[in-house]
Amino acid sequence: MTDKFTLSAAVSGLLACMIGLAYLAFAGAPTSMIIVNFGALVIGLLLLAVIRFSVQMTDRFAAAIAFGGALVLAGTAAFGYAIEGASRWILIGPFFVQTSLILLPVIALTYARLQTTTSVIALVIATLAIALQPDRAGAGMLCLIALGVFAMQRSMRSGFVAAICGMAFAATLMLPDRLPAVPYVDHILWSAFDINPLLGLSLWLGSALLVLPVFLIAKSAQTPVYYTFALCWIALVAAAATGAYPTPIVGYGSSAIVGYFISIAFAAPRVRMHFGEGGLATAKAVENDDMSLPRNFASYA
Repeated sequence: MTDKFTLSAAVSGLLACMIGLAYLAFAGAPTSMIIVNFGALVIGLLLLAVIRFSVQMTDRFAAAIAFGGALVLAGTAAFGYAIEGASRWILIGPFFVQTSLILLPVIALTYARLQTTTSVIALVIATLAIALQPDRAGAGMLCLIALGVFAMQRSMRSGFVAAICGMAFAATLMLPDRLPAVPYVDHILWSAFDINPLLGLSLWLGSALLVLPVFLIAKSAQTPVYYTFALCWIALVAAAATGAYPTPIVGYGSSAIVGYFISIAFAAPRVRMHFGEGGLATAKAVENDDMSLPRNFASYA
């Protein structure tokens, strides 16, 4: 990995996962939970490497992935596994996968990067799907992202999207949320202090690590996409701290771990291959190419 953001984000995610594994072990979680989180870490790192260096991240490709992800979220809302009226999961073998934790950051980052018709439709579909699931944390995250984009690009399109996301989030606030807290998943940012104060502090440190890479980038190289990456994970951590929602990375749950590493690939600058003498290929990150800034965002970089 040659660009600073990808390297620092991957290391931060790895450290946060290690903190999460230590928490599960120290708190007495079942061994199966530790194995699942560790497996998700390996899968996430592999997916990050494959996407960064084997896929050409063009506008069309990113928008297509976002659109496909939005359809998966809609399918989850309509046909997914439901618990207490909330349909947020699909069953893959013996595992329950919360699709929003994998796909929402990708959709949000694609929208922040470029506001094409496809990316806008993808975000609207995702917003409506999340409202129907319902998923208050996901709806709040999309609302925050849409408002951030509108603040930087005041257009009718971004205003329309922000309004849709705001109404969807308001709808989730009015719908009942009966899901009980799950041990080692929900409320652990507070309950860990009951086990050991240092353990509680370590979970907050692990959560902070998720957004630290954005602030390690030189100010001249920062883009709205980087800020969107930070906002995605700040919103999900805030939801976990205030309600019965999964605590990303440091708590049990493979979906957020895989989603975090995939989101790094969609937030990072595109990598181009350069061929030197003897045909040896080297990867070089392009910090400020056509994929680094959303259209009309140049003055906010």
